[in-house]
Amino acid sequence: MTVGRLGVVTIPAGWWVYTGSARRNMDARIARHLRRHKPRRWHLDYLTGDPRVVVVSVTRHAEAECLRNQRNGGIALVPGFGASDCAAGCGSHLRWLEAARAPAATRPGGPVAGLPCPSSKEDPHVR
Repeated sequence: MTVGRLGVVTIPAGWWVYTGSARRNMDARIARHLRRHKPRRWHLDYLTGDPRVVVVSVTRHAEAECLRNQRNGGIALVPGFGASDCAAGCGSHLRWLEAARAPAATRPGGPVAGLPCPSSKEDPHVR
């Protein structure tokens, strides 16, 4: 998948978590990111605009973006994603939680059930 100035990146299938901060108009920003068709301005727009991606949960946290990002755990497989202006040195605000390990909130029977994001049986890597 091509993601703006990051260029071509490989996004393996599995469970992912993205941490962002909308300093103003958070509801509008979230709604925008969840739409498939939109002008691509932020890295996340490229990911959420892909029909293979399924967003299963959106949560809000009071803690700072970078602190939340670090507490999410996971692996930063796409350097720079969502972190162009990150002063804390996160490396990426998109974290891979691995292919098989679904977050508790998204496991079947949990508060939100859904598919891994991105999902593709034919192509395990979204390009």
